[in-house]
Amino acid sequence: MNNERQLGSRGVLSIAILLAIVAYFSLSSPSKAAVLDLGAAGQFTLLALGGSIDDSGPAGPQANPYTVNGPVGVVTSGQKFQASGDVVYSGPVYLHSGVTYNSSAAGVPQPTTGPAVDSLLEQAYTDAFNASAAALQLGMNPTATYGTISTTTTITENAVGNYVFNIAAINFSGGSTLTLDAPAGSTYLLNISTGITLTGGSILVSGGLTAADVLINYTGTNAAQFSGGGNTSQVYATILAPYAEVGLHPGLVVGSVIADSITMSSGADVIPVPEVTPSWLIFGFLGLVVAVTSRQGLMRRVRAFARLDGARAS
Repeated sequence: MNNERQLGSRGVLSIAILLAIVAYFSLSSPSKAAVLDLGAAGQFTLLALGGSIDDSGPAGPQANPYTVNGPVGVVTSGQKFQASGDVVYSGPVYLHSGVTYNSSAAGVPQPTTGPAVDSLLEQAYTDAFNASAAALQLGMNPTATYGTISTTTTITENAVGNYVFNIAAINFSGGSTLTLDAPAGSTYLLNISTGITLTGGSILVSGGLTAADVLINYTGTNAAQFSGGGNTSQVYATILAPYAEVGLHPGLVVGSVIADSITMSSGADVIPVPEVTPSWLIFGFLGLVVAVTSRQGLMRRVRAFARLDGARAS
């Protein structure tokens, strides 16, 4: 009887906690990169779809105090999350079953795992690839098309709108910049097909644009590489690179990185755009219960478990 009561109490507690997360999630802000709905993938600051995350540190100059601020996820079993040095992650760190956690960094939280996390990460994987395909579809009717951009360039739009640019590659060195300039309320989608190399170069925003308004959909397979001491290579955008590694050695991303794999070193930092929902709030839909049950239905279950628990006690 005591065992039954304990199981009943645990059931009530689990559902109550889940209900609280669902309620908070229903009030949370939309996914990052308003250009497209990234679904579950858009709620991560770092998300490795097919490979690993490896951050060898140290903490970079923009860490305040976090090297990576926001949720981190590794989707594919057999891969790893690895961190070392004095890097500091706000967390949570969500790992799929079968992903290895190997962190000697005291500032990185222990991972969160389990069936509900597996379901979330699998959904994020699907959403990321769907978003990349949708971005390519939008690129069928682009605002403008560019070849390889290798010198300082500004792309300016004077009216509020949703703009799509197809770019073969960005290859910067020596401090070259691509500045995206448009009024507030606009969005920029950059479909980049063959390469992103920033060896001392940046992708910046101006006018009314913020990092939340820019999505870089990189569909190439060559690694997107950042370098330059002191994080002189910077990108203000969400980077979606489902087929490639993104390597920050070092570099600063104000936004998020969703890629096949992610490597960081020499003081790289990733800082989410200001509107990002606090990390522990974003997983309100974990588990199948949330997918099929309203908040009112969950409350009914909580009350039912409580009545059952009381009946067993009597």
